[in-house]
Amino acid sequence: MLPLNKLLAAKDIMYQEGDITISECTECGERFPVFIFVADTDMVTTGCVALTGKSNDIILAIQGPEESLQDIEVRAGSNHKIVGATYEASAAAQTGSFQKYLKSYQPAVPTYTCVYCGGSAKVIKHETKEQFLNYGTIEVLNGS
Repeated sequence: MLPLNKLLAAKDIMYQEGDITISECTECGERFPVFIFVADTDMVTTGCVALTGKSNDIILAIQGPEESLQDIEVRAGSNHKIVGATYEASAAAQTGSFQKYLKSYQPAVPTYTCVYCGGSAKVIKHETKEQFLNYGTIEVLNGS
């Protein structure tokens, strides 16, 4: 966990830096946003947590000392969930030059857990925060 002064600095920028992916559940067909924190280093986003609601709303929170992810969900309310993710890596060239590897490399593809039914959801589009705010909301949740 970050020291308090680093937590406060992260909170100051966490709302400013991030992208939105819109995902669609392969089971129930519902769509929902997922906030992706963006920073130069992982240290800046350590402790930053995004929760997704069912009404195109997102809550951003900082994980406090000794606070579990379940505690954050309780603090945010029953209408918001932390979206689980798994990543499937594509097979890149295993032999040959580094240049051959770079040409064949594809980043891992996320599969999210649906906030409606718990099924699997695939990313259908990417949006900037500004695009999302035309129809959705982002709120920063203060500590408990």
